[in-house]
Amino acid sequence: MDTVIIKIYGPGKFQIERRFLFVPELTVRGYGELSMTERESNALYLRHFVLHPHRYDGYMPGVEVFETIAEDRQSLIYILQLTFSIPKLLYQNSLQEVVESDREYVFSRLKTALSGVGIILDNHQIAEARVTGAHFCKNIILPKTMRMRDILRELERTDINKTVDVTSKEFKNGGRVLGIYSGTTERVFYDKISDAMRPKNKRKDKEHIDYEREIVERYGLKGYEVFRYEYRIKKTQTVMRDVSRGLERSYGPIAFKDLFTPGLFKKMVLDSWRALIERPENRLALFDPADNLKLLLHITGEAKKLGASQHTLNKALTSYGLVRAIGDHGVKEVRGILLGSWCKEHPERLTQKIQTAVDLTQHILYSNNIGFIDKALEEFTPVDLASLQRAT
Repeated sequence: MDTVIIKIYGPGKFQIERRFLFVPELTVRGYGELSMTERESNALYLRHFVLHPHRYDGYMPGVEVFETIAEDRQSLIYILQLTFSIPKLLYQNSLQEVVESDREYVFSRLKTALSGVGIILDNHQIAEARVTGAHFCKNIILPKTMRMRDILRELERTDINKTVDVTSKEFKNGGRVLGIYSGTTERVFYDKISDAMRPKNKRKDKEHIDYEREIVERYGLKGYEVFRYEYRIKKTQTVMRDVSRGLERSYGPIAFKDLFTPGLFKKMVLDSWRALIERPENRLALFDPADNLKLLLHITGEAKKLGASQHTLNKALTSYGLVRAIGDHGVKEVRGILLGSWCKEHPERLTQKIQTAVDLTQHILYSNNIGFIDKALEEFTPVDLASLQRAT
């Protein structure tokens, strides 16, 4: 678990003593002070205040206050929004990982950090805060024989296609960052060590870089790579959908305390990873690199079990061509070419042929890289200072 966005809705849920630290300076008003234009406004909020604290030695969450009209349109509500990295709140870095049993420690540290700038909350209000965004993540220390570039090159061939959501990819900084976007969720992969050593403006993670670099140098991690996977949920409705599913309960609001349910961190990370790699077309993109002739023999052998006919031979040859094309050029490129020139009006025909290729290659394992990551996510061993030291 890393970054979360939580909201606490007033009145009487929080107290702000140093309003002058906000820009613009935080002022509270009554409904009667609103102009007619403000009263008739359908905007999400009327005013927005951002905390700009004086120098603070520890980690400080991002703090915003929103002024909005209540549902009955007879009063004003002030909403406190907090955005913060849980591991940085606890450890000043995100190489170390948080576990579900850290819940009370997290509440206490958050309360202490906010009190340092005059924001008074009790643990109950923190626990019951509404989650509107969450990044579930895992760090995996790679063996010296495995390279991040190779893993990202394989994952780059995958795709997430949905009816409405738009998918795009980001592949930059020397091939060390890959982002797969799908509407209100995002899957991000990068090397945590190299990211920690980059200039701040080029980092994927831009906060508290000094202590994170100190960790890398102290434990001799410069020559190592740490595979970082983040599953980012960016909207309240998607948080309710995905986390409710992870908690195996009906769709509804997610409280901050719910995120610390035992087993949830692993379930959210592993399920989102498997949803990516187990898509039929993505399985074809992530096979163990094999000799082309062996691959052809395997596919024709599986097809022959369905009957030795011209029809099954055609299935085998079509499947072989799809597997090789997707392996070389990626799912999105191959799907786009075929749909554009052959079955644009009936995309389900291509989907059926991809499924046939998956069926004929189902006994071929994932590549060593993908298999290693999948096993590590299944084990979900927390990374702490002791494990970082053992790695070197």
